Amino acid sequence: MGLLFLLCGCGAESAGGPCSLEDPDCGSGVCNLSTADGQGICITASGDVDGDGLRNDKDFCNQGPGGAYDEDGDLVGDDCDRCPIARPLATPDSDKDMVDAPCDPDGSVDGDQIVLFEGFNAGMPAGWKMAGSWEFRGGEVIGTPPDASTIASLMGPLPLVTTKMAVLGSYRIDRVDMAATSSYVGVTALDRRPAGVSAVSCGGQRAAGVDSLLLDTDTGAAPKAFANLFDTASRYRVAEKLEGITAACSMIADNEQGAVAQDTGGNAPTEGGVFTKGATARFQYVLVVQRSP
Repeated sequence: MGLLFLLCGCGAESAGGPCSLEDPDCGSGVCNLSTADGQGICITASGDVDGDGLRNDKDFCNQGPGGAYDEDGDLVGDDCDRCPIARPLATPDSDKDMVDAPCDPDGSVDGDQIVLFEGFNAGMPAGWKMAGSWEFRGGEVIGTPPDASTIASLMGPLPLVTTKMAVLGSYRIDRVDMAATSSYVGVTALDRRPAGVSAVSCGGQRAAGVDSLLLDTDTGAAPKAFANLFDTASRYRVAEKLEGITAACSMIADNEQGAVAQDTGGNAPTEGGVFTKGATARFQYVLVVQRSP
């Protein structure tokens, strides 16, 4: 869930001095961690260093536009964070492509870029497509399908035409539709250009009382059994990766994790987003990373 709060500390003014995520105290100033080299520096709380209309003490991207929200609480705003869903690891960017782990789908190959991130803090994103009912509330978006057999989806446009990409998301289950013969919740990438729609979807499925991680592509489906993927007290983090004609799907649940792989038809997705079928689900974020072909 996105965070929006004042960054000011207590004590004496120390603008110009060093600071860090571990020691962000800048007295009456704020710690600017959105510098080019990632080295924190204290700046005054008042004023607007980057001229984007956000005061320094309300701006998590003091070096550029945006910065109202900080999804992962690392004091770097979603608009300028090299991985807005997780605090920096000890070795965040091994391939030096400006995308940090764990957002980088391949830490040994450079060229990846974050092309879409949405923390659902500011309502319906411009240019997105919606099917079903979606409610934006408190840094989450809650999806409800129109009926037990129809998919509700929320999709954003992708700038690159490539089969080298990843879609990551996080969600919780509000309720399962007991009238549904199957329920399926997760992330998806689709190409609307073929006759019909070519989609690669990754998430948790429940069918005939059995739960599984399911990767569903235009050439087939690959399941992996899980104990419980529809627990309303749990959080599920899911990621799908495309590399040419190969797709992979991984899930981290509260008490288990796993992954599956499956071939695809090789279509380059034009949209990425989240979906739910047979359940009401609330998503905390969706992130898409692409690499030029």
